[in-house]
Amino acid sequence: MKLIIDTDPGTDDAVAILIALAHFTNDEILGITTVAGNVKVDVGTRNALRILEHAGRNEIPVFEGEAEPLERELETAEWVHGTDGLNFVPFPEPSKEAEGSGAVEFLRDTLENSDERITLAVLGPMTNIGKLIRDFPNTKNKIEKIVFMGGGAGMGNHTPVAEFNILVDPEAADIVLSSGVPLVMMGLDVTHQAISTKERIERIVATGSETGKLLSGLLGSLLDIEIVKQKFPDGTPVHDAFVTAYLVDNTLTTGEVVNVEVETESKLTIGQTVVDVNNISGRHPNVHWMNKVDDEKLFSIITKTSELLK
Repeated sequence: MKLIIDTDPGTDDAVAILIALAHFTNDEILGITTVAGNVKVDVGTRNALRILEHAGRNEIPVFEGEAEPLERELETAEWVHGTDGLNFVPFPEPSKEAEGSGAVEFLRDTLENSDERITLAVLGPMTNIGKLIRDFPNTKNKIEKIVFMGGGAGMGNHTPVAEFNILVDPEAADIVLSSGVPLVMMGLDVTHQAISTKERIERIVATGSETGKLLSGLLGSLLDIEIVKQKFPDGTPVHDAFVTAYLVDNTLTTGEVVNVEVETESKLTIGQTVVDVNNISGRHPNVHWMNKVDDEKLFSIITKTSELLK
């Protein structure tokens, strides 16, 4: 596999990146691109560099991406992830900087010059990917698939119907969903089925590794947020981890191929992903919508990550 990770790190993004670093080589991970979302893009870029620093994987290049959504003002989520984006989990300071070129330029050049199709793991708002496909439509022919965390069928986590990653840039999501690229959707329907309980976190810590301690901090960092405790009293979901864990083992989740579109105009439902689970619309199925997970397998992959990275 050839893989590019597009991310807005983010506590659960950090878990997802660590999974990828534990299971894929530097030859397989071609780069990490950052985008504004959970935090402003410069903070997210620094976090990507901090994660690589911890893992000793500085050879993987990081490219800073779009600082604003395509057509909207940026909405961030520091109230969830902290002002530093990682809820002050003590990742080391980076010893390198991001590359000189931007994320979209890197994505374009890499795709156009690749002899192989490349998988995109999208962990945040789709601004970079939407801009890439909008401005350089031929690049989509070199994309193997896009596995993304976002959306949900009739549910949201930032509005009653909209999930945060899609809500931040619905226009970019609309471009990606309409692109014809093979799409795998890890929405709230499936991510809410796997909870980082106290027992699961303890198993990760028991590996005795520094990565295990950091994962414990990331997984436990949301437990004191009152709105999260009301919804998930036993632990919290690890949304973005689904993307890279699926790339490690594609039996992790199952689902159906359906039509998914995103609302870009309604004030009431902006950012909603309309998942046609009953094939009522007659529109062409465009997304492999995941709706079931082997939750023990997910946390086995996370625990293995703490063992492999030490």
